[in-house]
Amino acid sequence: MRHADAGPVAARAQPATPRPGVRAGAGVMDAAFRYPVEWIDRFQLPRGDWITLRPVLPQDDVQERDFVAHGLTPQSRYLRFLVGLSELPEALTQAFTHVDYHDHFALVAESFGAGLQTQVGDARFVRVGGAPEVAEFGIAVGDAWHGQGIGRRLLRTLVAAARAQGVKQLYGDVLRGNAPMLALARASGFRAQRHPDNAALVRVQSLLTTPVTPESIAACG
Repeated sequence: MRHADAGPVAARAQPATPRPGVRAGAGVMDAAFRYPVEWIDRFQLPRGDWITLRPVLPQDDVQERDFVAHGLTPQSRYLRFLVGLSELPEALTQAFTHVDYHDHFALVAESFGAGLQTQVGDARFVRVGGAPEVAEFGIAVGDAWHGQGIGRRLLRTLVAAARAQGVKQLYGDVLRGNAPMLALARASGFRAQRHPDNAALVRVQSLLTTPVTPESIAACG
């Protein structure tokens, strides 16, 4: 199963700048200080693997680039970014891993097996400038891990985190031919509609009204 968003999420993502009262240049320690541990989750796949979901950290830059370059096929990279990428550019890597967990919230999915830690998924939302209650989301799952429910769990957790932080409308732009992502979005309560500017895309969106907690996510399995 291929899950992808359109390019604007990547274009909108920028490396986080310190908020007032946060010391500039502190890097990883600053991120750890405000790290939202409530969104860490662990679950078992039907085939037996254990997956950990957690918010991204600045030191994830190497594994994020490896995930895009080697975990996604060229077709999946195109579905994710809408351009022909062979790897994640350095500037985008920094933007994807240096987030503030508020305007830009990102999750990684990891597998631990045979002593190896492997990133197998990525999901994020970025608030729309000038409309802080609106955010665009993006999601990708490594090709070797399709069909295991990772995308569903990532999206469910991402929606809950967006809701908890005051996002009222979450949307994503999906290539019209990306049937698996459209099916995932519909199954997750998103409505599909015509894209306002691009006939090749479908916009899926959800109005976030019912509060959801990390505990309720875990209870859903």
